[in-house]
Amino acid sequence: MPDILHQVTIQSDANHIYDALTTSEGFHKWWTKDGASTDEVGQSVEARFYGGQVEFKLQVEKSDPGKALEWSVISAVPGWEDTRITWDMSPSEQGGTDLLLGHRDWKSTDGLYAPVSYNWAWYLTSLKWYLEKGKGIPHPEENEA
Repeated sequence: MPDILHQVTIQSDANHIYDALTTSEGFHKWWTKDGASTDEVGQSVEARFYGGQVEFKLQVEKSDPGKALEWSVISAVPGWEDTRITWDMSPSEQGGTDLLLGHRDWKSTDGLYAPVSYNWAWYLTSLKWYLEKGKGIPHPEENEA
């Protein structure tokens, strides 16, 4: 099964990255302003887009502060079924933290695979900007006039 993988170096402590992924306050700064996040295993992470017309429900499967996080997809757009999202953090040789995002277990590289990969790259850039510059570009901000 193919995986989407993106790695980025962020000039930030791994614990700050972890907080941006697992707290609603951080979540709203880089991914979507409509949703909620947590790091409690078994609990739900929710991300909504386009006024709630598109909704993702994820479940926290693994939580290792400052090191790793894993979400399984509970419900989402077609094509995301049975996929998981992993976040792995490690010290970077250039300083800061290397963050590896994996959107794993896709059935094929057809359909949404390429656009989802592109969107993850966009949101990782938003996360990097938020942590390094203090301002990310969460959805739907990029569509606001």
